[in-house]
Amino acid sequence: MKFEIGKFYRHTTGKDLAIIGELETSMYGFALIAETNDITESFMAVGREESATANYTEITKEEWMKNFSKD
Repeated sequence: MKFEIGKFYRHTTGKDLAIIGELETSMYGFALIAETNDITESFMAVGREESATANYTEITKEEWMKNFSKD
């Protein structure tokens, strides 16, 4: 599995990612950018290679949106 723009993922630790685009960084060159459900790290650069997805599984948009539910 590789991260894909527009998809959502959950790490075994409970950290969720929404892959929202691609950008060019000084440190990593071209990387994917992810929004997270971690209040200490709102956005992060992630790799395109398969090893970057270790311990992640794909989740639905509905599961992702539960991070922002007030219920």
